[in-house]
Amino acid sequence: MSEIKQSPVLAYLVDVLSQSITDSKIEKISENESVVIDGSDKIFFKQQPDTNGADVVLITDKKEILYSEELLEMVYKIHEVAKSNPELKAALSAAKIIINGLHVETELIFHTVRDEFYGLNSSYEFLKFIDRGVQQVSFTMTFVDHKFNVIISNGADVVSLSTEIADSVPAAVKKIIHTDLNEVIAEITSQFKKEAVVG
Repeated sequence: MSEIKQSPVLAYLVDVLSQSITDSKIEKISENESVVIDGSDKIFFKQQPDTNGADVVLITDKKEILYSEELLEMVYKIHEVAKSNPELKAALSAAKIIINGLHVETELIFHTVRDEFYGLNSSYEFLKFIDRGVQQVSFTMTFVDHKFNVIISNGADVVSLSTEIADSVPAAVKKIIHTDLNEVIAEITSQFKKEAVVG
């Protein structure tokens, strides 16, 4: 049986990530699909063109292996890893990488926002996702016993964060959440964007 030939973008991304996950192996399903197998867990990769013909790699990582192995940053900067091959670097830089429905940068911003809240106060806890779009994610957190929603919109140059807090939440708690949100915004700006705003 002949070897399945895949695009350089898909093949390189799958190969680099497989090498970074100890004892994992690659299974090529078709020209456009691969699986990285890590024990009994699997990460699925599928490449397809978007409406403009640009490469899109859809990654399904239900067990969040990429996050637990601290590989999101590598995926985000995958084009930099291929610096010795300018043509491949350009192709990787132009490709859109979507992980579990989120653009890889939006996924990284989500994890950073959540972790920043955790770092500011141990009373914060992530509860659940409300909605996950390619460039936008909303989720529920708690501060002590008080629930509130966080909405992240990741634009090309600007990321905006906003909260939805019920009227029943005490004013003192709202003040803490808003103060912490401003600190989170400052961190997001320094890591990802030229500009970030509180929505």
